[in-house]
Amino acid sequence: TADLGAALAPADVEALVERADIWHDVVGQGRAVAALQAAATRPVHAYLLVGPAGSGKRAAARAFAAALLAIDAAGRGSDVERAIELCLDESHPDLQVFEPEGAALTMGDAEDIVTAASRSPVEGRRKVLVLEEFHKVQQAGPALLKTIEEPPASTVFVILAEEVPNELVAIASRSVRIDLGPVPQDAVTDRLVAEGVDREVAATTAAAAGGDLHRARLLARDPSLVVRRDSWASIPHRVDR
Repeated sequence: TADLGAALAPADVEALVERADIWHDVVGQGRAVAALQAAATRPVHAYLLVGPAGSGKRAAARAFAAALLAIDAAGRGSDVERAIELCLDESHPDLQVFEPEGAALTMGDAEDIVTAASRSPVEGRRKVLVLEEFHKVQQAGPALLKTIEEPPASTVFVILAEEVPNELVAIASRSVRIDLGPVPQDAVTDRLVAEGVDREVAATTAAAAGGDLHRARLLARDPSLVVRRDSWASIPHRVDR
């Protein structure tokens, strides 16, 4: 893809892509964040983010898009803060997220993605297409291979998958792969506390969530979790009596 940061000093580009507010929602994935920050300065056509559910792939994709489109905005003398805010809200006109509605990505979904990739950006000189749950690609994979391998220079694909099934191997071989692991338990606890959850509840929730931050947030809002925890904790005392 075109180097849209060429009009900016390298130090300015680096400072922009490393802004903490861009990556705030990507929790416990330091290596992946570092790789994406480096990639944002000279992006290629496609990135494949692989990790389990709740590892933060979608948040990482939003942040990466924010970095890319912020560089574009800065290079055009446009509003950088607006570009970042809209990307993190997934409402930027040059950021599109595609999600399969059923058990697999359909040929209709593939056609929509190919069409979107062929269009010019709405505002700037670059657009980002995020493909969610791409481990469900199945028969639609071959229809997307050429588009992902050779998109227009203005298009960057960010592909999200929990694993790389056989149907995704060819596309994976033409993408830069970045792996995300389960979110560390301490990182889940700290994030829940930062979001207003009692630390003891946060620790219990993080232990039960298995590295899935989304699941941890749902559990933290479940009043029955605290009841079950307190009931379980009281068992030794009952036995002692």
